[in-house]
Amino acid sequence: MAALDTFPELPQPGEISICERNGRICSLPINEVDASSSCNQLLSYPEINIGRELFHHAAVHLREDHRTLMVPVDETLIKRITRTFFEEGAVEALKEAANSGSHQYNPIVGSLSRYLLALVGVGNRVKFFFKPHLKERGVDCVGKYTQTKDWPKSAIRCIRWHPNCFKVAIAASDDSIRVYSDEPTIVPVLKSGLQKSVTSLAWRPYTAGELAVGCQNGTLVWNVDPNSLITRPLSQAVQLRHENHFPVTSVEWSPNGCLLATASINDSDVLIWDVDQNKQVPLRRVGPPCALLSWSPTGSRLCSTTVSNVFRVWQTDKWTPDRWTVNHGTIQSVVWSKSGSHLLFVTTEDCFLYNLGFVEDEVFTSTFTPKSALPIADLSKIPIGQTEVGGHPQALAWCPQNQYLAITFKETPSIAIFNTVVNRSQLSITPSCFITGIGIENASCISFQENLGRRSSDKMKTVLTIGWSSGRIQYFPFV
Repeated sequence: MAALDTFPELPQPGEISICERNGRICSLPINEVDASSSCNQLLSYPEINIGRELFHHAAVHLREDHRTLMVPVDETLIKRITRTFFEEGAVEALKEAANSGSHQYNPIVGSLSRYLLALVGVGNRVKFFFKPHLKERGVDCVGKYTQTKDWPKSAIRCIRWHPNCFKVAIAASDDSIRVYSDEPTIVPVLKSGLQKSVTSLAWRPYTAGELAVGCQNGTLVWNVDPNSLITRPLSQAVQLRHENHFPVTSVEWSPNGCLLATASINDSDVLIWDVDQNKQVPLRRVGPPCALLSWSPTGSRLCSTTVSNVFRVWQTDKWTPDRWTVNHGTIQSVVWSKSGSHLLFVTTEDCFLYNLGFVEDEVFTSTFTPKSALPIADLSKIPIGQTEVGGHPQALAWCPQNQYLAITFKETPSIAIFNTVVNRSQLSITPSCFITGIGIENASCISFQENLGRRSSDKMKTVLTIGWSSGRIQYFPFV
């Protein structure tokens, strides 16, 4: 089993790793690193620093009470209760009535409201006993199920490369999405009043500019004209919304671009959308809500995780699921191998990397011996010099060629890179290197470039794009 204690040493203090060349890590002193020239192959890549671009970004206060922004006025009890009911719902209206001030009918109204609130409390305790995941609802718990480290405070919420061309979308904490390409003078900015608390992005394969966005209000689908010379597209996003299917925490296009799968932490169903016709079909299951989706590159399987220890692997030809569970916690992150023969995942409660093996067209061909996921790497936290690395994993990213696996961590700032070799039925994994940021930077999110396009002539194997907590974007090439 691979482990972090067999990794090479971290870069020296005052140095930063800039690339991996022929199996060796190249580092330079920080004051000598020029983002635009640290590697000749990166000259055409856009220099991005989201932290510098968010000039007017205010800190996010998810639980801020909007009533504190209002000028207080003298309202009657009936008006206060009515206004609270329409703005915040029945429970808040009952609380307003129970806490009402001096009024001749207040004792009766207050007593009745407190009695009704007590009944609501009993009902909630019974409901939460059978469905404990319902204790956390809405945007307040979104960050727990995203792939981004410290999601509520991170300047960069999500990074996603286009699968067919040189184009990358970056979601920022101001609810805007910037689209960068090899044309540095044109950077479309996608912003909408419906686009709040972005959690995930997905480019539609075989289209030039169709981008799905998972957020608080459901799913938005943007169509960005690649020939447009304006930075703010005039077209608005198409909203895909269905009953209680929001906030959406994961969006994934099928590899052929025909179907869009979405998951919400308030809905136990996975929705499969035909976006062109604005129709959806739910994959119905009784149980905890879904949190994360991952479509295999072959399109034959779809992995859906939940907010509990249950996850499923769907066979997309007949949409039949295989149900699996983890011993502790929930699934934190999953990635597929290129052939769909291996599914790697990490959980919230332990520090191991697990591998699920697939045989031909069946998940674990039935035998008398129960099959289970195998731990293939120990990611436990260890000290290296004055620095700690590893611990509970945050996110996985596997390059399209399955040669490099990147792992970020919840408690430590470095990124662990493993070398991988995949056969149809076997997977080998060996330690490669750690990537560290500048100063106290933490790795917020990571994404491998899916298609090098004409840059494949530059002899680059792949490029890892890193969003650091400062808002800086770093390209780490493997040459």
